Amino acid sequence: MELKNYQKVVMRDLTAYLTQLNQDNDLFQAWNHYWDEKGIAVGLGGVPAYNNAISGVPHVCMKVPTGGGKTFMACAAVRRILSEMPEGKSKIVVWLVPSDSILLQTIKNLSDPEHPYRRRLNTDFAGRVGIYTKEMLLTGQNFSPDTVREMLTVCILSYGSLRINSKKKDVRKIYQENGNLLRFAEYFKDDDVLLADTPDSALIQVLRHLSPIVIVDESHNAGSDLSVEMLNNLNPSFVLDLTATPRKNSNIISYVDARELKKENMVKLPVIVYNRNSRNRVIQDAIQMQGILEKQAMTEEQTSGRYIRPIVLFQAQPKTSTDSETFEKIKRLLLELNIPEEQIAIKTSKVDTLGKANLMQRDCPIRFIITVNALKEGWDCPFAYILASLANKTSKVDVEQILGRILRQPYARKHASGLLNTSYVFTCSNDFHNTLENIVKGLNGAGFSRKDYRIGEKVLSELPQEQEIPMIQPQLEPIAKEDSFSDINPSAIQIAPISSNAKPLPVVSDVTAMITQAQQIATQYEEEIQQEESLGLIGGELGEMMDQYPVQAQFTEEIKALRLPQFFMQSVPDLFDTNVVLLQKDSLLDGFTLSGQDANVNMALSVGEGYMVDIQAQGEAIPKYKRIPRAESEYLQQLFARMAPEEKIESCTKKICHQINREKAFATSEIEDYVRRVIANMTEDELAVIETSFISYAERIKSKIISLQRAYQEKKFYQWVDSGKIICKECYAFPNQIVPKAANDSVPLSLYEAECDDLNKFEAKLRDLFASTDSIEWWHRVIDRKGFCLNGFIHHYPDFVVKTKSGKILVVESKGDDRDNSDSKAKLKLGKQWAALSGSKYRYFMVFDKNPIEGAYKLEDFAELINCI
Repeated sequence: MELKNYQKVVMRDLTAYLTQLNQDNDLFQAWNHYWDEKGIAVGLGGVPAYNNAISGVPHVCMKVPTGGGKTFMACAAVRRILSEMPEGKSKIVVWLVPSDSILLQTIKNLSDPEHPYRRRLNTDFAGRVGIYTKEMLLTGQNFSPDTVREMLTVCILSYGSLRINSKKKDVRKIYQENGNLLRFAEYFKDDDVLLADTPDSALIQVLRHLSPIVIVDESHNAGSDLSVEMLNNLNPSFVLDLTATPRKNSNIISYVDARELKKENMVKLPVIVYNRNSRNRVIQDAIQMQGILEKQAMTEEQTSGRYIRPIVLFQAQPKTSTDSETFEKIKRLLLELNIPEEQIAIKTSKVDTLGKANLMQRDCPIRFIITVNALKEGWDCPFAYILASLANKTSKVDVEQILGRILRQPYARKHASGLLNTSYVFTCSNDFHNTLENIVKGLNGAGFSRKDYRIGEKVLSELPQEQEIPMIQPQLEPIAKEDSFSDINPSAIQIAPISSNAKPLPVVSDVTAMITQAQQIATQYEEEIQQEESLGLIGGELGEMMDQYPVQAQFTEEIKALRLPQFFMQSVPDLFDTNVVLLQKDSLLDGFTLSGQDANVNMALSVGEGYMVDIQAQGEAIPKYKRIPRAESEYLQQLFARMAPEEKIESCTKKICHQINREKAFATSEIEDYVRRVIANMTEDELAVIETSFISYAERIKSKIISLQRAYQEKKFYQWVDSGKIICKECYAFPNQIVPKAANDSVPLSLYEAECDDLNKFEAKLRDLFASTDSIEWWHRVIDRKGFCLNGFIHHYPDFVVKTKSGKILVVESKGDDRDNSDSKAKLKLGKQWAALSGSKYRYFMVFDKNPIEGAYKLEDFAELINCI
């Protein structure tokens, strides 16, 4: 199971945040810089400021709507998070869930080697994965100081199992002395980590010493003070929240627009809501719709081979003392309508005939499930298509908690029948507005919005043999009367069988109209999504926090057609440029090897640097995972002390290679050979501290390798240009809108309604020149690392793209005299090469304030020149 496109975006967001965090070493600065890069303010009008609820611990949230694959994404996130942790840290995850049903489901899925979740973990950790329940941890079953160092350890626990004040005996065991865990108590010696008034061998102490990554599933259930205490008790190194509806104080690093799920066929949208004039009609339409959907599914299976059995969820109103009687009455009504008993199940907090039935199996007959709100988080059956509320017309129709259960799309595939890509709700409420608001709440609770439902027209007329039921005031009517179902007349309900050889019953013509309308609504919904996408606007919450500026109206048609040249690589040269692909920098490393490369690396500044500085004392904003626990540090020191000098060097070589080659860019043997050559050139003083400086050494060696690669790529680039393998081809399209961090809409001749205003003084001077020059038609400020790029051996993002009235396109790079221009020569040479290959329509200029390098221009000379272009 591969990540969907929106899931890949979330993973990139996580990686970007971790990279920023390691760069800044400060939770607040990293948060601000992370969102600054996305063009979104932190604070008023943007994302909330970082909430440091667990001091020093990065605590972030991925907001993903129901059906978006949060659990799979969490599995994919584990390796990314651990890769940013210090070398030697135990790979342990505590996976917290809010309920027993989700607990059992998570244990089952992560323990199954064939399940996509487990397969993802196995792939990322070479199959060295252990899944542990609370019972396994308490008994020490394959759980020891050795196992947690050798493999990924995932401990699946419920929130309740960690409540320190719980009166439950099995919960208290986590905080009690445990002889099965004595080896951990002997191994860990850091008293500062210990929880007060708790035995050293208690499971909670073991977890605290290991400082696990904590994944909090359905984290909106864990926002109380008790929950924060629970997380603090675990002494986490990193906390990742998973939810469709984060709490207001959550640190959300990634927002998934609900419609992205629809585009990836993860959910059945829109939700079409029909309000009927009686519960008779709700039952009839729900059963009728189920039959029609099943017919569609049978036809679908003949071509796709995928089996679908649409299911109806009948939702009754809760009546505490009469629950079982209520549900049995509904069941008897369905039996009177000739629904086979094996197709009916009841699932409530007290009655459960659904049991452990696998609803996805072909031999499972269940098509109708009677419930209230028992089917909440943790119950995910994509065959559930219809929610039918059987609340009395005068009762409040509360579908909020259960609506998300009908949203998942079977097989995450778009089906040929539009009816199978849509969800349905039937109600019979006198207060339909209130019902719709509850549906909106239900959609919000699943991470969607009010634009994801549609109202079905009242196309069904009243059945002639059915009489209107007088309105009843709920407060004047006994509770039992509310659920007597005396208003339901089974004999008045007409249902067409789904079997092709069964004798058909009469079906009112309005059912056909309802189906036709549902198909039209589903089609319109998808067309709206496509239209939004064609506009290029960023939607959802993230879009609302962004200032998006479209192309000026007078330039819109021109920009749609304009394509700027970029570098392409010809695989086989021909006259028509058909065998070409956009040049990637990595392609220029073809043939590069570290064998024979210069292995002299300056290590002088690394001498005496510790491999991990205890920066915890510098402030609560410093990420706690940066600190190696004392027990780990002592263990490594003892390990090194017992080694011979040659063993120390070999051990550090392995650690340095791991640090350098995290992205697996080189073969292990190649990187090890190079590092050994580097170490062979080290002085005795440098070798003496290698065990405490290997991270510093790794960074210096990595920098050396990058410089060697850069030189090789540059040489290869110009060789390929000379041979004709690299050409320029018009390719880059300007986006429909931009999202600058700071914007200015007051400067004339801008391409967009507002342009990036993140300029230094010299850049602003150059911009003003464009805006005041008669020969200029429009100008655009390229947003750093987000706009047009000269994609050569380096990625060169020029400062401006300008069009003259004569039709020339100027690409301009500004260089103030106060800037470090060490890369200016390389950029200038690349830019000139781009212009030469692109044709006479295109020009490249590098402009300095007063002291240009050879081939560049001084500002006053450039000002004269552009008047003539």
